[in-house]
Amino acid sequence: MKRAKKIIDNVYWVGVRDLNNRHFHGDLYPIDEGCTYNAYLVVDDEVTLFDTVEEEFTEELLERVESVLQGREIDNIVVQHTEPDHSGGFKKVYAKYPNAKVYASISGKKNMIEQYFDQVPYQVVKTNDTINTGKYDFVFVEMQMIHWPDNMLTYCPQLKTVFSNDAFGQHIVNFNLTDEGLDKAYCLKQAKEYFANIVLPYTTPVQAKLNLILGMNLDIEYIMPAHGIIWKDYIGDIIETYKGIAAQKTENKAVIVYESVWKHTQQIAESLAEGFSDAGMDVKVYKLSDTKSSIVMREIMDAKVVCIGSGTYNNVMAPSVAAFLEHIRPCKLKNKKGLAFAAYGWFNQVAKEIDTRMQQSGIESCHDVINQCYTPSDDQLEDYYNIAKEIAKKCQE
Repeated sequence: MKRAKKIIDNVYWVGVRDLNNRHFHGDLYPIDEGCTYNAYLVVDDEVTLFDTVEEEFTEELLERVESVLQGREIDNIVVQHTEPDHSGGFKKVYAKYPNAKVYASISGKKNMIEQYFDQVPYQVVKTNDTINTGKYDFVFVEMQMIHWPDNMLTYCPQLKTVFSNDAFGQHIVNFNLTDEGLDKAYCLKQAKEYFANIVLPYTTPVQAKLNLILGMNLDIEYIMPAHGIIWKDYIGDIIETYKGIAAQKTENKAVIVYESVWKHTQQIAESLAEGFSDAGMDVKVYKLSDTKSSIVMREIMDAKVVCIGSGTYNNVMAPSVAAFLEHIRPCKLKNKKGLAFAAYGWFNQVAKEIDTRMQQSGIESCHDVINQCYTPSDDQLEDYYNIAKEIAKKCQE
């Protein structure tokens, strides 16, 4: 039998661990250790469930709930986000507890009806609306476009807890559930990776809502997200991290991504890397076909310079490069300089096309594109080395 895990008095984790998941959101986000779908049960004069899980795991959630309630009813279900990894189990849960009041944002109600075709009597709530369950008050905060229109989070002042849904999430599978005893750098790195791969296109609303939440001067001892570990020891650190990534603050770092068959493009990438490094920048170099996209997205998020290169294949760029450029196009990147480079034999337009697409992604071109016909000579590689040093110097002025 699956049992609930007590987090603090009257608050239980009743979610699931999807240990075999290696692709989150389809192939959008490769992950290493599986993921969690976190749902939380708060026992008071009234019992409240925050979110459900993927449909296939609903019975596991219900077992955990029953291990606490022992036949008692759920009085309230809060639908903080309607994406199926959080709401897929709702119909079965509501069927078991049909007298529960269901709370959702106005977009949440609309989405639930359109996804599941049920005319449930949803209670629509907006920012600063409150429900009381006995000892506890729950305050709702709408979080539109973080990362769907329906998102919201809930704060309980008596528990000093934020039920944050996708905000502050990551894909750490830890059976102890909290960040207690875990390496801080690792936790923050995983949170950055989640943000880069899921939330990055929405930094403007994240920044606005983060400022709203901070302006409420909430006393927070726990942040309980819908994915990953619960924040307890590193609450100040994760909030500061979110402030930085929402503002798209950059570090003195260059990220070079490329695709190459005969190593001509690779040679350019390596020369650029040497130049950036010798100019004092941190450098990351990735061959796209050999690197998980989730890692590349995490690293470019705070990079000051992004260089993208490709060989020429039947007069077009490599498919992996085209896919990567399409991946970052909606991300609305800010505060980044860019350089496009390509190797070719007889068609020299690929670097120009990469440059155009980089600019469409928000990356500002900082140098003429590099077009390399066949094998670069030592003198040409030296030129590329110096181009990188020149870009680094401009970025550090």
